[in-house]
Amino acid sequence: MDEGWWYAEGEDRQGPLSVAQIHERIRTGAIGAQTLVWRPGRLAWKPLHQVEELVLPGMRMEPVLLPEFESAALRETPPLPEPSASDPTPTPQFARADAEPEPWLSDGPVEAPAPRMRAPGLPPAGPWRRFFARIFDVWTLCVPAGFFLGAVVGRIWPAFGLWMENPSSTPALGLIIVPVALFFEAIVFGLFGTTLGKLLFGIRVTLHDGGRPTFVQYLGRVAWVYLSGLGLGIPFVTLITMGRQFFEVKEGRPASYDQKRYLVHATGTGVLRTGIATTALVGLVAGVVFIHHRETERSIRYYAGFAWTNPVTKLRADIPRGWQYREQSNTSGDVVHTFVSDSVVAVFAVESGLDHVSLDEYQRVWVHAVRAAMELDSRARPISVKGRFGLQMKGAMTSDASRHVDATLLKSGGQVWRMVVVGTSDRDPDTAATAALRDQLFQTVPTAAPEATPKGETI
Repeated sequence: MDEGWWYAEGEDRQGPLSVAQIHERIRTGAIGAQTLVWRPGRLAWKPLHQVEELVLPGMRMEPVLLPEFESAALRETPPLPEPSASDPTPTPQFARADAEPEPWLSDGPVEAPAPRMRAPGLPPAGPWRRFFARIFDVWTLCVPAGFFLGAVVGRIWPAFGLWMENPSSTPALGLIIVPVALFFEAIVFGLFGTTLGKLLFGIRVTLHDGGRPTFVQYLGRVAWVYLSGLGLGIPFVTLITMGRQFFEVKEGRPASYDQKRYLVHATGTGVLRTGIATTALVGLVAGVVFIHHRETERSIRYYAGFAWTNPVTKLRADIPRGWQYREQSNTSGDVVHTFVSDSVVAVFAVESGLDHVSLDEYQRVWVHAVRAAMELDSRARPISVKGRFGLQMKGAMTSDASRHVDATLLKSGGQVWRMVVVGTSDRDPDTAATAALRDQLFQTVPTAAPEATPKGETI
């Protein structure tokens, strides 16, 4: 049976080695006073400086400060008695009931137990590094979180999607997006064992025994991060909670959401990684500033109203407050102009080449063409739009009868202009606000010029 010494290097164990070989590695700098060592017959790993026979003359003897859990692991069980020749299989008197049997009690090959403490060379991560990694993760993952809320939740719950479009929803929306982003962070960590922010800034999160947290474990951690670290994302409260955690880490203590369960290490960072991380952080900050600027402009337009120019007729409309605009394309590839409020969506479009088609004929054909999406009255009622004749129809969306539809048609020469307003949550979209918008939009439709009278004829 080999009675040589073993030492831990990161997560690897090297040995067995003789005392002379250990001394040689000390002289070459491969190991030092804080390296963890063990040999058969010893229950636990110890720092080299605590083993008298391994210490070289003149070697620094200062004890290495270890975290509380490491000290407890070193002293939690007294050493087992050495075996004697008369009793080849002694029974340990001080071993815990749940302790693993020592290698020297078996006839098999000697194998060093895994050290139960932090691997040498991985110091705790500092507060600034953790702060930048956290900010990077939250900001980047807010993008897919927002997309998920708009594309998935907004499609299932249209009223929520329209509410998201409203600039007044921004503060409350932030409180919703942050926990969704943290949930996405747990998914990323569960898949890859790290996140982009932690990878860039050299952060490694492990359990106290050195193992990798599972998805469920890390999800529990980010839940506590959201509560005690980010303060539920509430402004000013976040500053207080993050400041408290910052100074805890700065003083060498674990953050409240890491105590007794998680360790946050600082891995090595070179010039290349530092440059990439700095560039990525600067780019992210620039992107956030740009988005904030766009949101500010959008809020101003929403609350004050804005001028809109019809790209076909080049005529201008003063859009009332409470509306947002975006240009889109329908399933046929035609350009449609969409105006969104907190409860309805208005779509303004034109169809050309209808010189020899009356408005009544167009209305019947159009109602038949859109019946897969909307169920509209087959008979329209006349409506006056700024003194001009138009046709109005009411109905509902085919897929959801609670979403009422109001459609208005207006003919000008060979063009038919239409405005379709869709409500949400069983609301009637024909309101004073939509009527004011309709008047402004149809005001950009020119009055058809009278046909020229041939020379020599009178009317």
